[in-house]
Amino acid sequence: MIQMTNNIFLNGICRPWNIHAGTFLALSLRVLAEVKGGSTLSDWRDKFSQFVPQRQSMAIDPNGIAHIVIHGTLFNKEAPYFVAGYGGTDYEEVLQDIAVASKEAKGIFLTVDSGGGHACGNDKVAKAISRCPKPVFAHSDGMCCSAAYAIASGASYISATADATIGSIGTILPLMDVSGLWQAMGIKPDYITNTEGTLKAAGYPPSQSDEERASLQAETQEYFEIFKSHVLKHRKLSNDDMRGQAFVGKSALKKGLVDEICDGKSAYNKLVNLTRG
Repeated sequence: MIQMTNNIFLNGICRPWNIHAGTFLALSLRVLAEVKGGSTLSDWRDKFSQFVPQRQSMAIDPNGIAHIVIHGTLFNKEAPYFVAGYGGTDYEEVLQDIAVASKEAKGIFLTVDSGGGHACGNDKVAKAISRCPKPVFAHSDGMCCSAAYAIASGASYISATADATIGSIGTILPLMDVSGLWQAMGIKPDYITNTEGTLKAAGYPPSQSDEERASLQAETQEYFEIFKSHVLKHRKLSNDDMRGQAFVGKSALKKGLVDEICDGKSAYNKLVNLTRG
C-alpha cells in the first residue's frame, strides 16, 4: 500500500494506456490545468458535464440492428468521474450493451470515434466483440485508434471514411514530472513501502531508477503483447504497421486495417442486407 497525496490523479493518468498520443496529450493537459487551478475531478464533473457530449445509449432499430457507440476516451473503473467530465466510454457499459445485443439483435453496428483509452479493461471488450454470435460491423468517420481499434479489430467488417484516422497500435505508460506543479500547490510527495518493495513505487516521483524503469517497461510490453495478439487473430498486419503509428483512410485500407472506404450509411446497409440474407 502506498500513501500519497493526490493519488487519484496519479492512478487516473500514470498507468498503461492503449491510446493515440495526441488524444492522451489533450486529456492530460486538461486534467493538469484543472488540478493546478484547484479543481477536483468531482468538481469538474458536477460543473461542466452538462456541456460535454455524452455517449449515446445502445438502441435496436426496426431492422433489428443494435447501434453501439464507442466515443471519446475509453475508461475502466474511473468512468463515473472521467466520462461525465470529459465525455467518453465506460468499458463496462459497452460489455452490457454487447450482452443485450447478442441476445436481442440481428446484428451490431459499432460507430467508432475514439483515440483509445485505458489498457486495463480493453481486452475483455475486444474479446466480447470477436466472440459475439451476431455479425458486427464497425465504422469510423473520425478516429479508430489504439484501444478503440482493438475493439473494432474483432468485428466481422471494418469500414471508414477517407479522412478517418485508424490504427495507433501500441501501449504507452506516461511518466509525468509534476514536481513543479506540486511545489506550487505546497505538496511534497513521499511514500513508504515494505522493506522488500523496492519496485513498489515504480512510476511515482520523486525518483526513477534504471531498475524501476525496466520494471515499467516490462509491464507496458506485456499490455502491448495482449493488444497485438488480439489484433493479429483478426487482421493480417505486419510488425512494421504496429509501431504506434496511425493511418488515414486509404492508407489504412492498403495496410489491411479496414475492409472498405465508405460512408456510414453504406456500411449500415451492407449489414442490414447481410442479416436479411
